[in-house]
Amino acid sequence: MGKRSRFKKLKKEAPPGETSVPAPQTATWGGAPEKAITIFLLCALLLTGIALRLRDLDVKGRSPDEGVYTSQAIIVAREGIEGTRRLIGEYNADKQLWSYPPPIRIGYTYLLAAIMKAANIFDERAGTYLSTLCSIGALFMLVLLGLRFFNRWVTVVALVLMSVSPMDLAIARRSWQDSVLAFAGLLLIYCCSELTVNPGRKAWYIPFWLIGSWCILIKESGIIVYGLCVIWLFVVVAFGEKSFIKSALLVVFTLLGIGISVLILGHVAGGIPRVLEVLRNIKDAMPTNTYAIDYQTGPWYRILEGFWILAPVSFVLFIIGIAGVFSGDRRAGQDITAKGLIFIIFSFLFITIVTPYMQNMRYLSVTFVPFYLICGAGVWYLVSLAKNVFKRGVFYAAIAVTALALIFVSIGDYQKFRKIFIKRGIRDTSIRLLRESV
Repeated sequence: MGKRSRFKKLKKEAPPGETSVPAPQTATWGGAPEKAITIFLLCALLLTGIALRLRDLDVKGRSPDEGVYTSQAIIVAREGIEGTRRLIGEYNADKQLWSYPPPIRIGYTYLLAAIMKAANIFDERAGTYLSTLCSIGALFMLVLLGLRFFNRWVTVVALVLMSVSPMDLAIARRSWQDSVLAFAGLLLIYCCSELTVNPGRKAWYIPFWLIGSWCILIKESGIIVYGLCVIWLFVVVAFGEKSFIKSALLVVFTLLGIGISVLILGHVAGGIPRVLEVLRNIKDAMPTNTYAIDYQTGPWYRILEGFWILAPVSFVLFIIGIAGVFSGDRRAGQDITAKGLIFIIFSFLFITIVTPYMQNMRYLSVTFVPFYLICGAGVWYLVSLAKNVFKRGVFYAAIAVTALALIFVSIGDYQKFRKIFIKRGIRDTSIRLLRESV
């Protein structure tokens, strides 16, 4: 292939009546040495990220939510659907339970129950192992998204930062459903990205609808990531391809999948009215939930402060990445994918800001990988700017300084994780707890 990309930018001919969309700007490997260096770096970083996630699985103190999820999964593992119905009955009858996770998140509890039975582990460790597995899966999804829709160096930088991410490492060792939802959300985002850059590959709609329908059963906020991906895809289909039929079918099958998920949940719960009662009880309990009021409430900018506390340099790179994406420079990767990721991140942030009692970093777990990919794009744009400004010798020196700076930043981020979540042992990622820990 010479110096050209081994991943050729194939131009697909659009079927009659459809608009041709350029192929995504996938990883440009260059020659054999560059390919070998990239593969080595990605493998080394993946192994590092995996090792760091396996290092601190011995959690000393568990949060109340972890105990609730574990007990729910144990009952499901032993009693199946009847156990779920009993849990829902007890939940609706006891107001003190309304401030805790509801037993209708069957997309998570049934998966956790299966892990418990397969591993013969019936305590919080099962949830921890599931979270760790999904966090490791998120690392691989970052590589897949990065190489497919950005370029190799954006991917390398993003993986450097994500492998030591304090917020992701924090949820990877806990028996919460946030890592599971993050992984499912990344699968959904990948399907959506494929459909937006390759409209002719209609087979991607099947996993898109299946995964989206699963997301809404993992946690109530799963409908947010599914809805945002549907909006992103709808805009591309309706206004980019100008296809009314495809737009209508997208909406119809999305609603059909959601309807099937609701019917499954209703069957497991013993009736949809019981599910609606759970949702009403959650809403009624929020104004009296002392933890949510004291630790997950504050000014709108506090959720941004969470990123600044845990990953300040990455936060700056994220802003630079946004500026680069909207400057029109497409050398970092596929423009439509980058803008779609930014749309999802800011939409999640907006919903978190306007929704009461949502100031908790783990509620944003779906955005972690997109966040770091845009950070990687930020570094790429800075390097591209330096290449245009400096002479070759100075430019290579700038590259070396950048690489060294990334090493120091990654070390600092990991030390921050250990300081806040290991040494001080905070049991959640709510903004107030983070502010009190620094």
